[in-house]
Amino acid sequence: MRAAVDVKTANLAVGHDYAEKWQEVLDLLARLMRIPAALIMRVQPPRIKVFLSSRSDGNPYEEDELADLGTGLYCETVMARRGELIVPNALSDRDWDHNPDIKLGMISYMGLPLVWPNQDVFGTICVLDSAENPYNATYRQLLAQFRAMVERDLRQIYNDKARAEEDAALRADEAERVRREFERLRAGERKALQALRESEERWHFALEGAGDGVWDWDLSEGGVFLSSRCQQLLGLFPAEIADFQLWQTRMHPDELPAVQAELADYLQRPEGSFVSEHRFRRGDEWIWLLARGMVVSLDIHGRPLRMIGTYSDITARKQAETELQLLNNHLEERVAARGAELQAAMQQISIAEKQAALARMVAGMAHELNTPIGNVLLCSSQMRADIGAIAADDAEKRLSRKGLQEFLQKAGETCELLQRNSEQAGDLIGRFKQIAVDQLGQPKRSFHPAKVMANLLETLLPAEHHPHIRIELRIPADLVIENYPSALEQLVSHLVANTLAHGFDEKGGGAIRIDIGRDQDELTLIYADDGKGIGHDLQSKVFDPFFTTRMGQGGMGLGLALVHNIVQAILKGRIRLESEPGRGAAFIITFPANPS
Repeated sequence: MRAAVDVKTANLAVGHDYAEKWQEVLDLLARLMRIPAALIMRVQPPRIKVFLSSRSDGNPYEEDELADLGTGLYCETVMARRGELIVPNALSDRDWDHNPDIKLGMISYMGLPLVWPNQDVFGTICVLDSAENPYNATYRQLLAQFRAMVERDLRQIYNDKARAEEDAALRADEAERVRREFERLRAGERKALQALRESEERWHFALEGAGDGVWDWDLSEGGVFLSSRCQQLLGLFPAEIADFQLWQTRMHPDELPAVQAELADYLQRPEGSFVSEHRFRRGDEWIWLLARGMVVSLDIHGRPLRMIGTYSDITARKQAETELQLLNNHLEERVAARGAELQAAMQQISIAEKQAALARMVAGMAHELNTPIGNVLLCSSQMRADIGAIAADDAEKRLSRKGLQEFLQKAGETCELLQRNSEQAGDLIGRFKQIAVDQLGQPKRSFHPAKVMANLLETLLPAEHHPHIRIELRIPADLVIENYPSALEQLVSHLVANTLAHGFDEKGGGAIRIDIGRDQDELTLIYADDGKGIGHDLQSKVFDPFFTTRMGQGGMGLGLALVHNIVQAILKGRIRLESEPGRGAAFIITFPANPS
């Protein structure tokens, strides 16, 4: 089993979307507690940094502001004891009357530690006031709830990093395993080739007198001289050596006719050298010999008189060639088997990537819902605390008109926050449900796409409201298809919204063109605009749920994800993006004219 990944948290980045969410709650916390400063601090030894600071009146702390550790800061004690610290009034507390924050007018403090899942300290979450403040139980509960929310996000950031590092390690291990398997497969081939090279090297050494047998044949008398090494090689004794006919009598009968014919042809035209490979009986075994020779003397008529050559034992080389041939015969089968294993491994990787994509989508949805639901919980908790407080005042007959009016004003603000965040959560859930939409709820009928698109664009982009946008429809008026008109309307509506939000957001207008054509049983819809285009680094992500370049500006990143889902789930088609920065974007969609 693989050991758990040890994520280094010192430089682990906090994404922009998390920071935006924390900032919103810091601002809400400062407003509800009526204090000038709510902070998230991050420790960066030997300093500590203001990571986020509430946007509230009287707040003296700025983001990215650094302070040295070891100077008696409140946050140092919180991180050291990993527990809560409350200082109602530092001016009257001998332990804190020298605290550096007093110089900024902050004389009261309440803070909690923030800890990564591996128990590394991230920093603190704290609030400060310029007046004495005992920070009642409700405020302590609010700060604790926010701390829990931030630590949940830290856990998500940590786990995402750990999964990414573990996935990278798994891919590297799998690649290394496949490489080793192929290396093992080729090891046999390299071994056979090495044996063949060694045999060739022995042959070269023989030519240089390094141990192969040398023979000298007197063609006129028929006698032959064999060196001692040659005698050993052939397994002969000096008494057996008579003439060159011995060479023929011990040659393998399957090769004798061909070798005799080659030798006769060479002696007729003794140019260059004679080379022959054949089997030779040595004792009770057959060995392979390489014979090389050259005519070195001719008579006056040009007939050969003397021929000198060498014998080399190439049995090992022939065996290596045989092994290599066998290996080559089976290599294709082995490669095919390894290829099947590799394909299976790639399928497993594909399944893992699909599961990771699903996990990212679910995590994105949970992240998007976390902020409005967290705000609802905070507001409801505060409302309950305020109701309890005013009920207690009423029971003890301490309720004043001013107190009631303040309660009503605060309750109205809280209810407004509750309604706004509840509507946002409901809208998110509705959009998320659209991602899983199928064709069961889509009526299918025959219609003219030219009329449907014209009516839709009149509704979406009336000329009186969008005078700087030009619309061009290239749809045959007589084209009739049987499909899902509402699906096409939703698809084009999301594309128009994407153009208005991203393509025309800088120049305020431009041209939109919609083409629909039919080629036999397939339809092609092209939606194009001449806006600012989409960068190459973003094009692979635009159809991912919750991917947006306008985080914190109202964008949720679901529009093009819904387009992709409509094309695949309802229209049973395909979509691709073509875009160059500064030259607009085009979405090309192909789908069956009559999907089943």
